[in-house]
Amino acid sequence: MKKRIAFRKLNRTPAHKWSMLRNMVSSLIEHERIVTTVAKAKEVRHLADRMVTLAKAQDLHSRRQAAKVVRGDWTVSKLFDVLGPRYQLREGGYTRIMKLSKNRAGDNAPMAVIEYVDRPGEIRAARPPSKLQEQIRMKGIEQAMKEMGIAPPEELVSEEELGNIKQELEASK
Repeated sequence: MKKRIAFRKLNRTPAHKWSMLRNMVSSLIEHERIVTTVAKAKEVRHLADRMVTLAKAQDLHSRRQAAKVVRGDWTVSKLFDVLGPRYQLREGGYTRIMKLSKNRAGDNAPMAVIEYVDRPGEIRAARPPSKLQEQIRMKGIEQAMKEMGIAPPEELVSEEELGNIKQELEASK
């Protein structure tokens, strides 16, 4: 009787499986979206979420633990400099798996896209973190954005672009 078996075997030896998962997590950190089989995506999700949790700590011990898993110094740097601060308010669920409609051509394996949420160019927008939603409800969106260090839209958009947006809105009415 098999009890407490935590992970999938994926028809590989443990060394090969671990090597493949390390490569996939490194690629996911680099590209922030990869296409793979559904079973592999579900395995990578666990490891990728753990790496982001380590990156949120922003200390030397966490950096060394992540470097044991992630391949490449530049990938570790991106993990700690970009992904860690991005998910500081989010308490989990940093990745999303979406199944693709077509299976792989050669062996008919079900395929999926695994990607990080809250990133530019994501396929489907994620729900804001609960801490941010609470701040918006209590203080209003302008004050919540200000406290998080996000510049107001007026500072992000130039006067010319703002005029163009207003013209487009008036023209659409």
